[in-house]
Amino acid sequence: MKLLPVFLTILLLAFAGSAQSKLPAFVTVDMAGNKIDTRQLHGKVVVMNLWFVNCPNCLDEIKQLNQLVDAYKGRSDVVFLGLAASPKYMLDKFLIKSPFKYTIVPDSTMIILSQFGTPDKNGDINVPFPMHYVFDRDGKELVKEQGIKGVATVREALAKQVR
Repeated sequence: MKLLPVFLTILLLAFAGSAQSKLPAFVTVDMAGNKIDTRQLHGKVVVMNLWFVNCPNCLDEIKQLNQLVDAYKGRSDVVFLGLAASPKYMLDKFLIKSPFKYTIVPDSTMIILSQFGTPDKNGDINVPFPMHYVFDRDGKELVKEQGIKGVATVREALAKQVR
């Protein structure tokens, strides 16, 4: 019985960190099995997109997001990460038909919920999709914008950060 309050406190502290304005620290692997450790991205501009394959609004913006990646192609100081709430097997099929040029991280539901989710008054964790983030070279959050309108905001933030 005494473990429940401790567990709840730990859980609340984990989600309190989701409101932070710094690049969250996590380690994961991309679709190709390459390790991604966000702590090693210090000194780079990091662009993140939270999405999943059955999200119509997410799919509508992929073409514009791919254009962003193309605009910064060859720049080692800009990283594009797509945290997908979809499992790898679904992404394998989806990406053949609809290429997405971000570095895609499959099975990211727990990262998305713990690092970017916002608990409501009932304790439910909310994450609007699609969601865009831009973090500067020091890991400071510059952009948090939902939906296709967020693409223009990401583009503007990148132009200011990368000259």
